[in-house]
Amino acid sequence: MAGLRDILDAAADQIRSTLAALDATDVQVEPRMVLNPTPLTIDLYPGDPSRDTGTAAFDDINGGYLITVRARIGTVDFDAGYDLLISLMDDDDQLCLAQALLDDPTLNGYAADIDVRDPTGLRAYEHPSGEGGHLGFQFTLLAIPART
Repeated sequence: MAGLRDILDAAADQIRSTLAALDATDVQVEPRMVLNPTPLTIDLYPGDPSRDTGTAAFDDINGGYLITVRARIGTVDFDAGYDLLISLMDDDDQLCLAQALLDDPTLNGYAADIDVRDPTGLRAYEHPSGEGGHLGFQFTLLAIPART
């Protein structure tokens, strides 16, 4: 059975591969929460709640994992960053973040299936220092672990 760490790593790798193939520059993609991002940063971490009990099957403790996928930009080159965020949100854009994950719904064999849920609009994220912040969006990735 695939564990949460395997799924987080595979999802981050899949996003990195897609963005690298499209020559997206200066993107930090991490399979864990990044508290002090160097924008553009995409981080993935267990959501709250972290499990989807509705997908639990016989002998399954809590069902699929609910993972937050978040993209944030800084304010240095705001116009370029803003345009990049819109591309990452746009279902019809090559850089669509959700589509990068859905291109292989098995996440390289670690998931039986995935689903993208609850996308937000653009929102402000406060910097941990309390000074300044970032602009971004997020969605929830439901990942059903693969069983062996």
